[in-house]
Amino acid sequence: MGQPQPSQSPLPGTVQLSSQHERLILELLPFKDLRQFHDPLAPELDKGKIAEKARNALNSKDPRYLMYHPDKAAWSAEEHYVRFIVTVVSDNMLKHLWSESDWKKKNIEIAKAVYEVLAFLRATAFAAEANPPRYEA
Repeated sequence: MGQPQPSQSPLPGTVQLSSQHERLILELLPFKDLRQFHDPLAPELDKGKIAEKARNALNSKDPRYLMYHPDKAAWSAEEHYVRFIVTVVSDNMLKHLWSESDWKKKNIEIAKAVYEVLAFLRATAFAAEANPPRYEA
């Protein structure tokens, strides 16, 4: 109900995202709408600092970042980025993309790589799917 909603049509002069990507971005990052996501003036956060916080959150199993729908009302942009990385890494560990051993040996490198995925999503145009899957009840 109080969640931001994906846009119904592409914004002029911005990348075009599938509705699936829009929902993920709006849920995991601190944007009210996609205009903020595409804003080129949004400051780039410190990748190393974010990667360290994500590593610490995963290693300590911090429930603040691992909860399905945490209250993010007072979160900073940095906390949203950490949650994005924690979500992507934990989901992909469950899918066996990375093992516990990989995580122990290369946790900062993995977290930085996921941060780069986020930067890539912000900078790359996606072709909108003609009939993207819907998850409404």
